[in-house]
Amino acid sequence: MGNKILINIGWKEKRVAVLEQGKLVEFRIERLQEKDAAFGNIYKGKISNVLPGMDAAFVNIGMEKNAFIHACDISYSHNQEPQKIQKLVHPGQEILVQIKKEGVGHKGARVTSNLTIPGRYLVLMPQNEDVGVSRRIEDETERDRLRTIAEEIRLDNIGLIVRTAAEGVEKAELEQDLENLLEEWQEISKKAKELKPPALLYSDRDLSYRLVRTLLVDDLEEIVVDSIEEAQKLREALNSYKTLESEKVRLYKGKEPLFLAYGVDNEIEKSLRRKIWLDCGGFLIFDQTEALMSIDVNTGKYTGHDSLQNTILRTNLEAAEEIARQLRLRNIGGIIIVDFIDMENSADKEMVRQRLEECLKKDRVRTNVLGFTSLGLLELTRQKSSHDLSSTVQKKCPMCGGVGRIWHEETVALKLAGELKTVAKSNPAVSYLLKAHPLVVEKLKEMAGDELEELQMDLKVDLTVEMHNEYKLWEYIITPIR
Repeated sequence: MGNKILINIGWKEKRVAVLEQGKLVEFRIERLQEKDAAFGNIYKGKISNVLPGMDAAFVNIGMEKNAFIHACDISYSHNQEPQKIQKLVHPGQEILVQIKKEGVGHKGARVTSNLTIPGRYLVLMPQNEDVGVSRRIEDETERDRLRTIAEEIRLDNIGLIVRTAAEGVEKAELEQDLENLLEEWQEISKKAKELKPPALLYSDRDLSYRLVRTLLVDDLEEIVVDSIEEAQKLREALNSYKTLESEKVRLYKGKEPLFLAYGVDNEIEKSLRRKIWLDCGGFLIFDQTEALMSIDVNTGKYTGHDSLQNTILRTNLEAAEEIARQLRLRNIGGIIIVDFIDMENSADKEMVRQRLEECLKKDRVRTNVLGFTSLGLLELTRQKSSHDLSSTVQKKCPMCGGVGRIWHEETVALKLAGELKTVAKSNPAVSYLLKAHPLVVEKLKEMAGDELEELQMDLKVDLTVEMHNEYKLWEYIITPIR
């Protein structure tokens, strides 16, 4: 079974799913209102504030929140020593920047002035003179061939990165790709001269084309689209590359929704859960914190058939495969800590590490498996550039504020009673009105009698209670009545 790309066009939303051997491994959403702040966009901005203490600056790019640029992300000659931020930029200075990490929560986007423009085979670096070849191309002879071609075709003061898709591609096709990229850079440069900051100068093609451009390889069986217009746009775009087969684009005509027919919606729903079951009966627990993502591996229902050591190893090996898939599917970035089931045998640990690394080779996003710590935890990192799946389709729970736990009604009831006692002493009214969540009121009645006799006698006051469903569990109001 070959790999597939599924593209669903909804109302003000485009969803793209990538299936490998029938399994969902990547999922991306692009919404109309989000396109202006997307990863890779290039802006003409203006420095609004310089922060010497952080060796960084804020850049106004026209978004609600200013973008953040660190000194290390400001381009300068390779012959120069790294400079402090105050020597590189100043307030009011105009600057071309590109989003390298989309804004999350209260943080604005992180940007760089080291611009890159991606093509099918090459990435153009207009402010850099380096030439690089994708690390995924492992054959040294092919790497040397591609590097030589890149050096021959590049212009002075222009850098190039040769992408994985260029493996085996002839020089003429690379030259054509470079010509297209140079035309785009000329258009960006023209806009930069004409427009006043803040202004959007460049936005990479839409989500479906970007993914197809990156993922269109020999083992891609088809691109299934549920929109006639989108299918036509993709065919026209793919025809611009001689080696890309527009025939792989197929219009979906099924009766049920595309993602439902391929089981994508169900897999997406599963990937948002904290607990993921493995085929063997074990399970994974995903916990996200501000600092890192922790993943705990458990044997669960799996008891094995021979020794405990083999049971643990089989569970951990399957877990490594599923973790690699979930990282891509959830688009998790940053520091990741995996607590595999304890393995005493170092050879088993190495086998699990290698399995994880092997599965992560399919990931387009840069990952780095650091290995096991002295505590037996496996550390790895995954580059973070865009929103993870959870923050794209979910928001913090208004009840718990994202903590995942709320106050017990008994705790709130006792807190309310204690506060009422304090208020009654300082404000000796005859009676009080209590407004609280129904569960808290019921708990008060359970503890102090249906009419709150015990509480009223203790405080020597009359109490009137109102239940309010709209209150959060921990919210209440005490009002003295004269």
